Amino acid sequence: MSIISRTEAPLKAALPPAVPTSYVFGASDADDALPDDVRAVVTLKVAMTRDMLASAFDLAMRGAYDENIDAMPLEDIRHRVELSLHMESPWQLMRDAETFPEMLDDPSVGDGVRSVYRAIDRAYPHTAPKENV
Repeated sequence: MSIISRTEAPLKAALPPAVPTSYVFGASDADDALPDDVRAVVTLKVAMTRDMLASAFDLAMRGAYDENIDAMPLEDIRHRVELSLHMESPWQLMRDAETFPEMLDDPSVGDGVRSVYRAIDRAYPHTAPKENV
């Protein structure tokens, strides 16, 4: 078996800088009881498209479009994306992202979906296109 590192398999394009995590699962809530045997905090970097970020955020929001997403602090947006990565595999989020933009055409949720994209553009502005807003 061989393990290929990033240096051995060059990327086709440069990645944007990684966004620092805002949450450590199992150690961020006051009621988290840390066992003495915690040995490491592992940081996972996942390259995500705009649609993947929107799908992840929407999953964590559970479709609660009545909440004022446009006023939500950036840290809360990023926390919810990280929460979805904690619960779902990146592969599932990639599949969800393939159909997420189709909800823009649904009059019952289109405005909410646009607010999700606006939130993602605020929280992850590196290459944020201004479409779907």
